[in-house]
Amino acid sequence: MNRTAREITSNKILKGIIENDHEVMEYIYEKYFESIKGFVVRHGGTRDDAWDIFQDGIIAIYEQLKNKELVLKNTFHTYFFTICKYTWLKVLRDKDKRYYEQIESSKEIEQINLKDYKLEIDELIEKEKRIKLYSNNFSKLSKECQKLLKLLSLGHSTQEIADSFNYKSVGFAYKKRRICKERLVKLIDQDVIK
Repeated sequence: MNRTAREITSNKILKGIIENDHEVMEYIYEKYFESIKGFVVRHGGTRDDAWDIFQDGIIAIYEQLKNKELVLKNTFHTYFFTICKYTWLKVLRDKDKRYYEQIESSKEIEQINLKDYKLEIDELIEKEKRIKLYSNNFSKLSKECQKLLKLLSLGHSTQEIADSFNYKSVGFAYKKRRICKERLVKLIDQDVIK
């Protein structure tokens, strides 16, 4: 399959996984491996680790499809990336002997039962949706409100914010902070209602 090939829908990808369709498997690799590798490498892994996690993700989805447990609520990429991300984070936690017991065999990693993590995966997906909703609406705010809210989120005091913007009083900074927060909440509420 060449990289300029047409997009394959999530449903066709799932069908291809369960049928072990070579073209679909190649498409998944070409389309999604780099993002999985990027995440794993950024978080202390190697290309080989990424390949293992990628394969574990495919196997996990295959098992869910085989057992008729998979109901895709998002795009395939979102779901697949979330599974791979969570699997890699679990590997990292398992390697950290200060907080977790050492794993007895590498097979334990391969035998991750996604049923145990289904709720956590759904929560991660919901969190990503909330972050995207927040980011999209945050960018609609004025540059002044964006800067003010960023300073606030970084722990700057209202006095520091007033000084940064050359406001005449801290009271005005409080008022501006309230207005910016209310504007962001209103934008988010309007976006949710759509």
